[in-house]
Amino acid sequence: MSTYKPDISQLFNAAFGFIPITYKPQIGLQPVGKAVYASVPTEEYEAAKKMSWMGTPIMFPVSFISSGNKYLQYNGRGELVEVEDLADFDLPPTTVVDFRRAKNVTKTNVLGSNGTVKEIYGFDDWQIRIRGLCLDTPTVKAYDLQSELLKWDNLADAIEVQGDLFVDKDIYRITIEEINFTQPQGRHNVIPFEITASSDQPIELASI
Repeated sequence: MSTYKPDISQLFNAAFGFIPITYKPQIGLQPVGKAVYASVPTEEYEAAKKMSWMGTPIMFPVSFISSGNKYLQYNGRGELVEVEDLADFDLPPTTVVDFRRAKNVTKTNVLGSNGTVKEIYGFDDWQIRIRGLCLDTPTVKAYDLQSELLKWDNLADAIEVQGDLFVDKDIYRITIEEINFTQPQGRHNVIPFEITASSDQPIELASI
């Protein structure tokens, strides 16, 4: 069983250059190294759908869904084959997601006038950046989490994604365009990852 107790804020700062909001118990209330994470106050604690292995609520969990899908990937001969050994995957609790979307706009200059005429044809795909940390936990190693992420990256297919942050934006499938792993110096049990993806809409829905 892993006894590693990470300082998430320091790890995020080292990996991505920003410090997330974290909880630090007040000195004297509980023994050092024996913090009861389940007692951490949050506004929507009861609304949390999942809990981390430390007992803290995961307010916006993200999952890649295999059930009910027939994903394809290339084999060694360059042929598309169906993947059979893929299971639903919950991204690490340390995952954060950024979204960005542009409009498809054509601008036309107007002679003798200020500004331009804009023609809006629609919206571009959502550009999605998923960042997180693969960490050792009592049940899984950081390296195993990295291996699982690589299985999803190997797909030549759009991935069904589940999570409130995605549903709010009508995103139900994404295409992974790039994945990046880095290795902090002296931390073999911490593997930062960054996924660049875009939203994907089934053709049958786009034609409605």
